Amino acid sequence: MTSELSSYYKALSNPVRLQVFEHVVAYSEGKAPKHKEKTCVCEISDTIGVPQPTVSNHLKVLEEAGLITSVKVGTKCYQYVQKDAAKALLESSKIYYKMAHKNPY
Repeated sequence: MTSELSSYYKALSNPVRLQVFEHVVAYSEGKAPKHKEKTCVCEISDTIGVPQPTVSNHLKVLEEAGLITSVKVGTKCYQYVQKDAAKALLESSKIYYKMAHKNPY
């Protein structure tokens, strides 16, 4: 689990990649326009103002880290958050938060 978390945090260490991931998470949670549950490169590119090839490269890194998965439907490729990865990130963040705010005395 530690190596997985390390790869997750490494993948999210790039600010643009973090924006891309946040966009995919928003869609996966149904917080996107029209309650859509999937998103594609063109939507991400338009939303965050980054060229499509750059977004594609960031999506590849996120997928290789295990944070998202891609599914091809016709000519489009849609991205979804890997729920287990998101849950692991959330749990580790809670632990780090508690550690940072723990009174040592």
